[in-house]
Amino acid sequence: MTAILFFGHGSRDVQWRQPFDAILADFRGMHAAKLAELAFLEFMQPDFATAVATLAAEDATQIHVIPLFLATGAHTRKDLAELIEVAQAKHPGVRFTVAPPIGEVDSIRAAISSWVATQL
Repeated sequence: MTAILFFGHGSRDVQWRQPFDAILADFRGMHAAKLAELAFLEFMQPDFATAVATLAAEDATQIHVIPLFLATGAHTRKDLAELIEVAQAKHPGVRFTVAPPIGEVDSIRAAISSWVATQL
């Protein structure tokens, strides 16, 4: 079974996570039969390892990671790769794939630009 793992940075400000929780809730509302979790790099829970363990316990055999970042940087290139390496060793029966950061997806950039145009 394929699962989705939304991956965000995290913040010390508890309210910061609200849009990310909303993304997860929206996805689950649209795809109730799909496994999906949200994980954070730092400061917030669940962390990546905990979210992966949850999905693996729910019989996920493939986890598609969706980086909720606007661009590729050290967190998506280096930190995420290291987290996946550790998770892969702990869950050898799970295959990981990674989507591009959301800010690098043409349709999402276009939606941002369209929204910005409404602010003029």
